[in-house]
Amino acid sequence: MPSIARRDRLESLGAAGFLPVLFANLVPLVGVVRLGWDPATLAAVYAVEAVVSVPLAGATALFAARPPPEDRDSGVISVGESPLASKRGAVRPVAWLPPVYPRNVPFAAAVCGATAWLGLFVGVAFSQVFDVSALLASPEVLASALALVAGQAVDTAGDYFGRERYAETSPYAVVETPARRGFFLVFALFALPSLHAAAGGVAVLAGVVAVKLVVEWSAFRATHGDDGSAGGRLTGWLSGPSEAAADPDPIEVPDAEPDAEIPVHRRAAVATAVLRTLTGVAPAYATGFFIVWIAAFGLFVGDASGTVVVWSAVAVASLYLAALAVNVAGFALAHAPIEYRRYGDRLVAYDAWLDEPQWAASVDRLRGVSVLHTRFPDRAFDARTVELTAGVGDDERERVVGPVADGERLVSAFDLPVRSTSLPAMDRRIAAFAVAVGVAVTGGAVALIAGPWGDPGTTVQVGFLLPFLVWPTRFLWRQAYVEPE
Repeated sequence: MPSIARRDRLESLGAAGFLPVLFANLVPLVGVVRLGWDPATLAAVYAVEAVVSVPLAGATALFAARPPPEDRDSGVISVGESPLASKRGAVRPVAWLPPVYPRNVPFAAAVCGATAWLGLFVGVAFSQVFDVSALLASPEVLASALALVAGQAVDTAGDYFGRERYAETSPYAVVETPARRGFFLVFALFALPSLHAAAGGVAVLAGVVAVKLVVEWSAFRATHGDDGSAGGRLTGWLSGPSEAAADPDPIEVPDAEPDAEIPVHRRAAVATAVLRTLTGVAPAYATGFFIVWIAAFGLFVGDASGTVVVWSAVAVASLYLAALAVNVAGFALAHAPIEYRRYGDRLVAYDAWLDEPQWAASVDRLRGVSVLHTRFPDRAFDARTVELTAGVGDDERERVVGPVADGERLVSAFDLPVRSTSLPAMDRRIAAFAVAVGVAVTGGAVALIAGPWGDPGTTVQVGFLLPFLVWPTRFLWRQAYVEPE
């Protein structure tokens, strides 16, 4: 059930609020009917609008004030277990805009990834049927696409910001609706040229416009106070979710100087973020990006030209590097600004950049404390990281404290039951062997792909096997850490 505030907003806005979107969507159809535009122009306009509207939603998601729901398994957009998703606090870059919430950054980044994938699929598929460069340079396409995007921008400015809908919206709800709409419309547009060739009439084009308007209307109803369910299952799904999690209980911090204050070792935290990404996320992302790239050609392309292959590969590689950079930044921003403060019998993890406490626990209820000995950056920067269990019952959480520059001071300041913060020496022979295996695997993969004996089949096999090729190196490196006594 929509809230009273949302129902009141829908009643006050009325169907008149949909008029900018309606008129913008009718512009391409008028061009085909009255001005003699080619149907390819209509397909290009809707494709460009579907792709461009998604990052617009990603930008607006940064301002969503409600936390994202925990259950997001059925969504199109996925942020995984990003440490930023549970971040408290906000920053206000300029006075005339609402605050930006760091916890929304993973959703905005995921939307940008979805945009790139949509653009890749559309570009590869359309390049086999149309002259994409000529279409994108056409004044009709640019003007119509601009009108569609402007219609959405007017609606966003008037309702999302003007009526402060951001205050009761989660970032997940903001990004899911345009993402679902974009994927649906892009795949529907692939049938437009063949349908027009078969039917040869404006009726087919009018039908496509009607379907798009139904999708736009259901999304409008969902984002302006209704749930879109009255239009059926399809429009209900296209409308996306509208729920949000309850605001977390505030963390009370005494208005006094802390008894102890220990900041995170920021260089060690950033190095940990980089190493975690390169050894864990990078191989899995590489296979995923490679599969989607191959799928784009396998599903929509016969014999792709060399230009299409090269530019699509550049786009995928750029997207891959951007995804890795976002992963590194997310972990670093979640941990690097933290200061661990003691107020009486309480441990408070405080974000010094956001000026916001992140979590708190009673010092008397810290248990299962142990020093993490498997973080190489801690050894490189002589830092220490501690894992522990904090709280009891519903408040029980597994926490990681650190890395900090002085492990002994951390243990002393919070009365942690740790006998020693010394790290046992690594087995250098096993570590050297792990590095040799890693170099051999990397060199062999590059040689198989780039060597004179390489072929597309070998490249595909290496792409699929990459995570499994990395696993032996990670396993051997893990064995080099000697368990503490």
